[in-house]
Amino acid sequence: MAFGDYIKKGWEVVKLNGEAIQELADDEKAFGQAVGIVAISGVCWAIGALQPPGIIYLPILGLLGFFLFTGVAHLVATTLLGGQGEYRRYFSTVGCATLVTWVAVIPILGIPLGVLAGLWVLVPAVLAAERVYGIDRGKAIIAVAAPLVLFIVLLGALTLVGLSLWAVLSP
Repeated sequence: MAFGDYIKKGWEVVKLNGEAIQELADDEKAFGQAVGIVAISGVCWAIGALQPPGIIYLPILGLLGFFLFTGVAHLVATTLLGGQGEYRRYFSTVGCATLVTWVAVIPILGIPLGVLAGLWVLVPAVLAAERVYGIDRGKAIIAVAAPLVLFIVLLGALTLVGLSLWAVLSP
């Protein structure tokens, strides 16, 4: 398949097409295409935020964040929830679905639309976890929520450390 075909499949995943989810999960070449789609998302965010330097660093940060998100979801699904499946298959499916966040390319309006689109990607991420790992919907929701909860906890801890340092070091 060509890159455009992966975009079409990703759109089908966004529309919650179970057959498309399975096809992307089974496609050996989808991983590289998903990496490209996630990276393009970072470029779209930079353009929409009117941040030209972001064209370089936002695709990198987006990929790192996406690798972490899917990695934590994979570990939770397989280690804690008893699922069986490959990380590559989950990453490929959800990565292709992130094309919906390309809406962030629209200056000013794109950022809030991109955030909403990013929240929507959580829905196909749950369905992909069900299929890829062979777990029920409740466990899939837990697997997808785990990286978000971890991020919120880490952000809260860093905020507390920062506030504590500010209180101690401020005159």
